[in-house]
Amino acid sequence: MKKIAYSILSVALFSVLVISASAQGQSRSVSGFNAIASGGPFNVHVKIDGNESVKVDADDDVINDIETVVEGNTLKIRFNRENRHRNIHKAEIYVEAKSLNSLANAGSGSIKVDGVVSGSNVKTILSGSGNISTAVKADNLRTVISGSGSIKITGSAGDAEIVVTGSGEVEGRGLKANTVSATITGSGNIHVEAEKSVSGHITGSGSVLYSGSASISDVRTTGSGRVSRE
Repeated sequence: MKKIAYSILSVALFSVLVISASAQGQSRSVSGFNAIASGGPFNVHVKIDGNESVKVDADDDVINDIETVVEGNTLKIRFNRENRHRNIHKAEIYVEAKSLNSLANAGSGSIKVDGVVSGSNVKTILSGSGNISTAVKADNLRTVISGSGSIKITGSAGDAEIVVTGSGEVEGRGLKANTVSATITGSGNIHVEAEKSVSGHITGSGSVLYSGSASISDVRTTGSGRVSRE
């Protein structure tokens, strides 16, 4: 009986050790950034709260291969050069920021923002199959997708330029812009609200669907694409 109890205790202890070793968190010191660029299969959780910090939660065999460095004014999240093509499960990155005016995501990961990305010129750039979700407040907004990913964007903008290349989707029903310039190459979709004018240039089968009081100022299509009110 004692042997059985000892065996059960040993297995339980081993399981705890394995679980503890399989994932761990690292807090890292960062400062002086107002933009984030993530490249890899990372889930980036951003909170704009007046602080600056990074915490990385990942398997212990890869956590030290994930770089979180500030270059210029951009916090870059990536694998180090020796392990840039490494296949891993997604890692969770938690970021606190004082303010942000630019988000870029390349790969299959995600960036989700709790707060408002704001400034005279705001950018949200996505390349790959990942996604970005954020609120914005901008005089000029530039949103770009290259690939099959998606950007969900809310808030307000004076002039919004939205470009989709591929099958990606911009979900901007909660974005109120004065003017919208939309360009699609491929089968992508753009949903947006505009108050003054909407222009659309579409090559392929993509669609620009808009709401609000805007009028259509210019439409050019090659293929079955369309610009229409929803």
